[in-house]
Amino acid sequence: MGNILQKVSWFIKEEWKIYLSMFFLLLLISLVSLAPAKALGLAIDTIVSGELTRRSLTILVLILIALPLSRYILSFIYNYLVNKEGQKLAFTLRKKYLSHLFSMDSSFYERYQKGDLIARVTNDLDSITTAATSLLEGIIFNVGVIVFAIVIMSFTISWKLTLISVTIMPIALTVLNIIRNQKRKYIKIHREVYADMTEKVLESVEGQKVIRAYGQEDNDLLKQFDAIDKDINSWRYIVRYENWFNPLFEVVYGISYILAFGFGIFFIINQEMTLGGLITFVSYIGLLYNPIISISTIFSQINNANISVDRFDEIMKEVPIVHNETDSKNIIQFDTIDFRNVTFKYPFDKFPVIKNINVTIKNGQTIGIVGPTGAGKSTLIRQLLREFNVTDGQIFIDNISIEEYVIEDIRNLVGYVPQAHMIFKRGVDENILIGNPKANIEELDKAVKLADFEKDLSFLQFGMHTMVGESGSTLSGGQKQRLSIARALIKNPEILILDDSLSAVDAKTEDTIIEHLKAYRQGKTNIIVAHRFSAVRDADLIMVLEGGTISQMGTHNELIRSDGWYKKQYIQQMTMK
Repeated sequence: MGNILQKVSWFIKEEWKIYLSMFFLLLLISLVSLAPAKALGLAIDTIVSGELTRRSLTILVLILIALPLSRYILSFIYNYLVNKEGQKLAFTLRKKYLSHLFSMDSSFYERYQKGDLIARVTNDLDSITTAATSLLEGIIFNVGVIVFAIVIMSFTISWKLTLISVTIMPIALTVLNIIRNQKRKYIKIHREVYADMTEKVLESVEGQKVIRAYGQEDNDLLKQFDAIDKDINSWRYIVRYENWFNPLFEVVYGISYILAFGFGIFFIINQEMTLGGLITFVSYIGLLYNPIISISTIFSQINNANISVDRFDEIMKEVPIVHNETDSKNIIQFDTIDFRNVTFKYPFDKFPVIKNINVTIKNGQTIGIVGPTGAGKSTLIRQLLREFNVTDGQIFIDNISIEEYVIEDIRNLVGYVPQAHMIFKRGVDENILIGNPKANIEELDKAVKLADFEKDLSFLQFGMHTMVGESGSTLSGGQKQRLSIARALIKNPEILILDDSLSAVDAKTEDTIIEHLKAYRQGKTNIIVAHRFSAVRDADLIMVLEGGTISQMGTHNELIRSDGWYKKQYIQQMTMK
């Protein structure tokens, strides 16, 4: 519990007044919950002694009515406060977690699976929130009931009987605490298996079109069942672990009950206590049962929460490799970008993808990048997004290393249209406005027209306000590409990057978009990665990448006049027309 409290101590300090109020409320509730047994014992003694009168009966009835009513009011106030604090803590932790995820670089997402990250912000975070709020009730209330009951039993009924019948209880609690620590490693294993199961379910949901297209529903379902079985089996051991242990408390309770009755009758015979006192004492033994059972559950919850805190904290301690420095410079425009002997290897690869790249890009130029599949074209241009630091060499913007600029400023310079188009389940207009949420309707219409998406609106049920299916499932490949291009154009970036973003459109549409870019993007930089040479034919500079290096560079006319990959592929494409 100390580990959990340490991790959320900042929240408890902020909300200390509420936590203090909840603490005293729980103490009051635990006292009030013990009062009926005491009132019952007094009533029995009054009746047995023959001292029951109309006045004393009225008082007893009023007390028995007031006690549950007061407990209801106190519990209502407490439940309101604890639920409010729980939601507030959950919101704050999720906000911090998601903000932290957005600050991480690409290498982080290569190490952690989506299912695992989701499990940490759902299952694990729920355990932490429960520990920081609801477990307060479990510990304070249950311990309060036990302590108050033992004090009342000792000082108002019989300290001897209390010592005889209650001593066994702390022994059982100590045993439980030892076993809790032994079980912790199995909880951690289960959380990891659960994350794998979540990842498999996500993969199946995202890939359901491909799975259906290849008739692999049954095979995929078997894999899901296998993941679910592993999750169940990992939890089954923990359940068996608890099943043989939890009844121990019932045994302890039964022994306490027998000791209380046996020695209580002996004390009554020896006139050391009254019948009402024994009834009250036995009632207190009964009241101790639920708190003791609850404490056994609380230990399990604390164990789970400790695992969750460690898993949550593991993510929050991650530091991005690509990050801003305290003296990072701002940038809103540029004159030149220089790649000087740039080599890059992904952290998870053995060999570099691009090697010794030397090229200068001037502001206002249109750059074409072509080459065979796997040559490193996308990797080259993604260096401008600062997803990773280059492995060797440097990129300079106006003779200052790109690493010295504010990352957000660098990315704001770029409008990037990737090969894999991420379309969100929202309106067409909302998808486009992600590029510039502050854009007005005229800018939105202009972006749609430039991307040649305007002709598609008449086929959509509600035009610009048509809801797009998940991952763009209701749009064609070409429509998704053009919607993504519109999203980048509405940003009006200094650098527009089209990463093979015209592959799904026909030649006429491609020509239309290229012509729009020439007219609209004059004076701004465009970088076009393409397999069809028609998209880069008019570029100011064309780079040919082969095997991660620049094998040729020049204008279209210069490249077709010299032997090489470009001329060979250009002739082949012209022949196929």
